[in-house]
Amino acid sequence: MSRDPVIQEVIRNYLHRVAQDMETALIRSAYSIAIYDSKDFACGVVDPDCNLLAQSLAGTPVFANNLSNAVEATFEALEEEMLEPGDVILCNDPYLGGGSHGNDVTCIYPVFFGSKLVAFTAVKGHVLDMGGAHPSGYQTNTTEVFQELFRVPPVKFYKKGEINRDLERILTTNIRLPAEVMGDIRAMVASLRVGGKRIEEIITKYGLDNYTEYVKNILDQSELQARMKLNELPKGSFEGEYFLDGDGDDEHPISQKLRVHMKATIKKDEFIIDLSESADQSAGPMNSPRSNTISYAKYAFKSLIDPLSLINDGFFRPLKVITRRGSIFDPIPPAPVNLWLETPHSIVDLLFKVLSRVLPNRTVGGTFGSDVIDFIYGDDKINRRFFVLVDTLQGGWGGTPEFDGVTTYAVCEGNVSYPMMEMLEANYPLQVLKWELIKDSGGPGKMRGGLGVRRDYKLRDPCHITFCYERSRYSPPWGVLGGKEGSTNHVVLDPDGSSTKHQKVTHYPLQSNDIVSFRTGGGGGYGDPLERDPSQVIRDITLGYVSEEKAKTEYGVVFTPNKKNVDQIETDKIRARLRPSRN
Repeated sequence: MSRDPVIQEVIRNYLHRVAQDMETALIRSAYSIAIYDSKDFACGVVDPDCNLLAQSLAGTPVFANNLSNAVEATFEALEEEMLEPGDVILCNDPYLGGGSHGNDVTCIYPVFFGSKLVAFTAVKGHVLDMGGAHPSGYQTNTTEVFQELFRVPPVKFYKKGEINRDLERILTTNIRLPAEVMGDIRAMVASLRVGGKRIEEIITKYGLDNYTEYVKNILDQSELQARMKLNELPKGSFEGEYFLDGDGDDEHPISQKLRVHMKATIKKDEFIIDLSESADQSAGPMNSPRSNTISYAKYAFKSLIDPLSLINDGFFRPLKVITRRGSIFDPIPPAPVNLWLETPHSIVDLLFKVLSRVLPNRTVGGTFGSDVIDFIYGDDKINRRFFVLVDTLQGGWGGTPEFDGVTTYAVCEGNVSYPMMEMLEANYPLQVLKWELIKDSGGPGKMRGGLGVRRDYKLRDPCHITFCYERSRYSPPWGVLGGKEGSTNHVVLDPDGSSTKHQKVTHYPLQSNDIVSFRTGGGGGYGDPLERDPSQVIRDITLGYVSEEKAKTEYGVVFTPNKKNVDQIETDKIRARLRPSRN
């Protein structure tokens, strides 16, 4: 039977609509701000061969890339014959289906049409606590994975539609916020069932055989699309490296200056990202499980060659990722992995850096390059409850060939959003004192890097804080093709009385009325700042993005006495004087 290309596109887009419907159901039924407001989750559809078919637009792209791995781990733990209609598989083990860290819980729902397994719907979301030494389960100083969380390999949380009460009791006994966490997990289950129903409807409409063949064609077509884009790239091998700051606490570091080395090889039919020469696995938690590493490599590959098309695993068939067992990108259990985000961020930035000379029209300056995450937890005395705030900030991205870098956007979790200020103050014992862009934080360039952000909290009640701000010491956000670096990430405790910058702290005590200032870095610039249009520099000064001092010293732009126009004669003189040193 010949296949109708119109029907094929209907099914392709329908599958992505399924993921969107799952997303909507999850947001409307979740308990925690981390999911319903910040959107720290991903929803997707996976076929029985463990291929991702579609993902939701909101949430975390690298989560969605990990969903197919979770299904594969499920097959390894549970034979296909053991799966039945109404089952829900739950896992969070970083090494067995979880892929990241233990607070990221994955739920999987096998979808049957009659007696045949036809698909899986899957959701991965960040829950507020899964045990561990401290609330939130996030620490910068762990030395083995057993200290970090309560690990759950792929197991049946629901059996034939009925909840597994034994597993439920085990979970609620080992977590500090059982109502919120179990509420979020039940919201994930509701989302899975919505997706499963939608898939049954499309198969009913077009028939199982037709649906199966169209899905195969969709994956093949995406592969062809990727190979066509791959043929547009220059062929060869390109290498580069930079260094992660390390893990542990500021006062008690565990590993420092961890090398990240990449060799990107572009062939006619294959794109290879080789990370095998990177540092040995850390004794601390700056490690990324291999499945997580592959997820970030997929993200980088997609961003480089075709960022706008719909995503599925057919697109990634030309991609090969090489890691070395026992390295920071492929650690051996029980290596700790709490800082799983910080290490693979480097893959995306570094890929664009190593290709900047051969792909100048696609490259960008370095990003602020960290998850810049903090966890604040303690007793809310007015509402008489224990709270955990999962708080992420965003920073500046690098300048591009055509535009200035994006300001306040997450790295690789690009669709994760800020919680609203009013939502924070309504739900947690704190006051937001400042939330502003940081002047001069974007790296100077013909196209300026995006700006970093400052946010200050005043705590109402005594509590504790844990945070990790990477990319602060050895590898600031770099500029490319003559652009300059952006500012770095750091936290200042008691900003009115201290100027000490902190990067990594675990379980630090805070008192009532203490102030914490979070400051994210800016992106690196693209191109020589002396080539920036002076009118753009005037605009930056007017909007408070750049100071007059930096306009003169970095961009070589001088203003007339009324500060409204460019003094072109003086500007030309200063740029002529600065240009030899820049070259």
